[in-house]
Amino acid sequence: MKKTDGIRTSLDNQLKQLDQDIIWNQQHKAKLHSQIISNLGKQESKTRFFNGFKFTSSLVLCSILLVAGILFLSQNILQEESGLSTGKGTNTDEEPALVGSEEVDAETSKETIQTVIEEEFNGPDEMYKEVWEAAMEAQNDATTQEEFDALQQTPVWQNYMNYMAETYAAYFTENGYDNFLNATPAFMYSGFDGEYDLTTSEIKISQNENNPKMFQFTFQVDYKKANGEVHPYSFEGEAIASKEGKIEKLQFLDKDDLLTEMNEDIY
Repeated sequence: MKKTDGIRTSLDNQLKQLDQDIIWNQQHKAKLHSQIISNLGKQESKTRFFNGFKFTSSLVLCSILLVAGILFLSQNILQEESGLSTGKGTNTDEEPALVGSEEVDAETSKETIQTVIEEEFNGPDEMYKEVWEAAMEAQNDATTQEEFDALQQTPVWQNYMNYMAETYAAYFTENGYDNFLNATPAFMYSGFDGEYDLTTSEIKISQNENNPKMFQFTFQVDYKKANGEVHPYSFEGEAIASKEGKIEKLQFLDKDDLLTEMNEDIY
């Protein structure tokens, strides 16, 4: 009996301990669950707080930008209404410099340009042809640089150079005259043999609005051939004039290829 009671007592103790463990575990689980729920609640509260903070910050920033934009636009509108806009002020200051006729003697420049056009395209210039042919014949005998340098001091060459200077130099600046002789070149339409006549007409010259030193022009040249036929040819060009009305640069555009036609007819 004692032995049996002892066994029951041992078993009872073990069952009692197991029951206590089970109860503790359930309490522990309940406590742990409560802590988890509590932590989740706190985290959710924090999240809601930061989300609200970010929303509020964004709203404040947008408000600041909106106010700044309104102030900027208002300032520009006031400047434009009072005539203080940068663009308007700049244009007002620059316009006289761009279109002012005080930069150059426009009437003298136009007269000078027209005179050169008429001198160049009313022809041929028989005197030029005479002094040019004499100078070219003398140049053919110069076979070295020393001989050519010596040729430039002879009367025949001086007559040639002087005639060109007497015809054109007064209408150009020094550099403008040198450029006209060498680059344009001068007397280009007077160097042909044979019978022909050139006559200018409809000369129109205008001053450039943005650059008062520049002039654009158009004109017509009537080309009379040896057989009596007359054909009109259109030209245009531009010139740069100095303040005194002298030509610094001049160029022509032979729109209808008169020079080509003359070469084909005469040679």
